[in-house]
Amino acid sequence: MSLKFKYRIILSALAILLSAIVLVSGNTKVAYADVPYETYSYNFWGDDVLQPHAYLYSKTVSSKDFKKALSYPQDMFYFEDALYIADTNNSRVLKLSLEGQVLMELTYADGAEDLLNKPQGVFVNTDGHIYVADTDNSRIVEYSSEGGFLRKIGRPESDLITNAQEYKPTKVVVDKAGRIYAIAYGINMGLVEFNHNGEFQGFMGAAKVSIRTFDYIWKNYFSTKEQRARMQTFVPTEYSSIFVDNENFIYATISNLSKIDYMEGADTVRRLNPTGTDVLRRLGNHPIIGDLYSMADSNWSVFSDVYATDYGCYFILDSAGGKIFAYDYDGNNLFCFGKTGSREGTVQNPSALTLSDNQDKIFVLDSIRGNILIFDITEYGQHLLTAMKTNYMGDSETATREWQEVLKANANCELAYIGLGKAYLKNGEYKKAMDYFKLGNSRKYYTKAFYYYRKMVMEENFGKIMAFIITAAVLILIFIWIKRIRRWAGEVRCSMSKH
Repeated sequence: MSLKFKYRIILSALAILLSAIVLVSGNTKVAYADVPYETYSYNFWGDDVLQPHAYLYSKTVSSKDFKKALSYPQDMFYFEDALYIADTNNSRVLKLSLEGQVLMELTYADGAEDLLNKPQGVFVNTDGHIYVADTDNSRIVEYSSEGGFLRKIGRPESDLITNAQEYKPTKVVVDKAGRIYAIAYGINMGLVEFNHNGEFQGFMGAAKVSIRTFDYIWKNYFSTKEQRARMQTFVPTEYSSIFVDNENFIYATISNLSKIDYMEGADTVRRLNPTGTDVLRRLGNHPIIGDLYSMADSNWSVFSDVYATDYGCYFILDSAGGKIFAYDYDGNNLFCFGKTGSREGTVQNPSALTLSDNQDKIFVLDSIRGNILIFDITEYGQHLLTAMKTNYMGDSETATREWQEVLKANANCELAYIGLGKAYLKNGEYKKAMDYFKLGNSRKYYTKAFYYYRKMVMEENFGKIMAFIITAAVLILIFIWIKRIRRWAGEVRCSMSKH
């Protein structure tokens, strides 16, 4: 057995032991034995390492308690202590309290005869206005905060969309400037953009076509006409979900990827600026694809929804594995938890997730069971996210305390070492920052800290170094001058002796 393999086994065992201690001794509502899933993250080597739970299953809001159970709901949005549900097969949108009480029901648009038809998306802006992607009616409907009809935005009128193309909006978001963005079935040119007046502006953030060199050469130069006809046309992938953050950047996920796409680390999530350029940071040690390996196509993570915080962290729902993956601003995996199954606390087919404003609760919508699962943050998760937030805001003193609390519970948390390194880097303690970046296996930040450390050493010792250089130069000049004088004196004595 190799030393490296023994080292990994020891680390995994320590992580399991620490997780058990924290869960048994910590102030948690759910015992370790009752948790139906594991919480883990990927280390520098790509190994999945167990860690303390960041969120624990709390309860389920069952649609059986409603007058009419949810039927294949596809989207969910949190706003001011209420949940908005796109109850697709019931052709309605519900506003629920966190206890599951129905506060509002929207079933029609402009008049009682103008009914919603299988809406798949819902969004609420800062004014409380409700936007619904009314999918099978090929439109977006806007309501007031009280549920009064305001307007409907129909199919875009553009030469870019032919009459033969379907247009069925499935997801919708609105930024602070009032711009409306939608994902539409049948449109693979990116997000459909409307201005605040509902006028079509074009497409943004089109996913680039990924063509492997071998496939391109084979299709264009070696295949027959019949083979080319049977081969799949290279078309852009379509987005599966969108979320707009507090800076008007749009997070978008892609789910229809092949096994080869995953193995090659294809983009599964993007962060689009207002021009449609992907600016998501991918500085982590691994691609942002959820689970890093799979034994079968069905086991690869399929990203179906995304939620972003105001401090750079984002949560992604994996509908295939029933998991939630959390990433930091640089694209490092914070943690992963969740599971599909029949036990309480597991999901069958998750379709949407959202979080409370302070991220102390995660809500997951199960489209098959028509239930909403609620997960509460643990003490460990609170320390972790607070460290992320304060570090992002530049409060290195608080971030340092929080990272130290994280390490008390999880000594194998590489991100804690990196976080402490960032705090020390900000405070100008470059040597200590280098030590922590080394523990966190962060080559990028270690190089950065080393650069500043070398610069600091040079600046602190510049006077001494220059004094040494000047002194050495003067001594060398004196030595050369004395040597020349001696030579000249010798030549004079030699000349005088001849006379």
